[in-house]
Amino acid sequence: MTGWLFLGACWLIPLLVGGGTNSQPPAPRADKPFRDPFVDVRGDRYTLPGPDDCQAIVLIFVGYDCPISNSYAPEVVRLCKEYTPHKVAFCVVYADADITPDDARQHAQEYGYTCPAILDPQMKLARAVEATVKPEAAVLSPHGELLYRGRINDLYLDYGKKRPQPTKHDLKEALNAILAKKPVPVPRTKAVGCYIDFPDKKED
Repeated sequence: MTGWLFLGACWLIPLLVGGGTNSQPPAPRADKPFRDPFVDVRGDRYTLPGPDDCQAIVLIFVGYDCPISNSYAPEVVRLCKEYTPHKVAFCVVYADADITPDDARQHAQEYGYTCPAILDPQMKLARAVEATVKPEAAVLSPHGELLYRGRINDLYLDYGKKRPQPTKHDLKEALNAILAKKPVPVPRTKAVGCYIDFPDKKED
C-alpha cells in the first residue's frame, strides 16, 4: 500500500528527554514534521496511506514478547478482515528498539498478521500518537488527525485481571462511527499491556 500520510503540526517528531528509559513519550518538537517512510518486516519501504487510499488508518502497537499483546492477535486479524473492505488501512507497528527484522517477520507470520507490519525502532509513530502500551490502537484520519487512541476492547481490566469475554469493543465502535461520518463516542481509553520502552536518546 502506498501513499504519503502528511501529518500536520500536531504530529511532530519529539525530542527525547530525561534519564534512562521510560514509558512516557517525550513532548513533541516543533521543527521536524513526521512524514518519513518506514521499513516493513520484509525489508521493503512502506509509507502510510493518504486520502486517496483509505478512509482511516489503524495503527496497532504490538510487543512480540508481551503475552497480553499476543493474546489480542486473533482479534486484530479479525478486525483487519472485517474493515479492510471498507477502506480502513491496518498496520501493525513494532515499537521496539531491539527487535530484529527477522524476529519481527517471524512474529508477524506466527500470529497471522496479514496487514502491513512495520518497524518503529526510534518510536517515531509511538511518540507521534502518544502511544505508551502494547497493545494499543491509534486511529488516524487520512490527513493525520488522531481520531481514537486506546484499547482494542476491555478484555483486560488490569494486569492479571481478564474477563471471560469483552463487554466493550472500543476500537470497533470507533471505526463504525468514523465510517458513519460521526464523532468517535469515546476517543480516548486506557490500554492494558506492556509499556513501550522509549530509549533515552536525543535526536539529531
